[in-house]
Amino acid sequence: RMRERMKTPSLVLVLALNIGVDPPDVTKPTPCARLECWLDPLAGPVAGQKAIEAIATALQQQYEQWQPRGTKTVRACLDPTAQEVRKWCASLRRAS
Repeated sequence: RMRERMKTPSLVLVLALNIGVDPPDVTKPTPCARLECWLDPLAGPVAGQKAIEAIATALQQQYEQWQPRGTKTVRACLDPTAQEVRKWCASLRRAS
């Protein structure tokens, strides 16, 4: 029996990283994980808002390596509000 192949015409990367903001009522251990998509967002030339953009670009490149013929359009939604996520989901549903 042949399985139907699913096509992914478009993709939205929603990254709610909140870099530099610790969760409330949680103490971080001294040696803690810092890398996001193999990049340290708090160090080096890519700190702050540029770090989020660099992480989104690296994540998109990694996805394209795993799915070479996967999607036609990849968009990044960086630190979105709930309303922005709803808008993106609605637009993707209309487009598919």
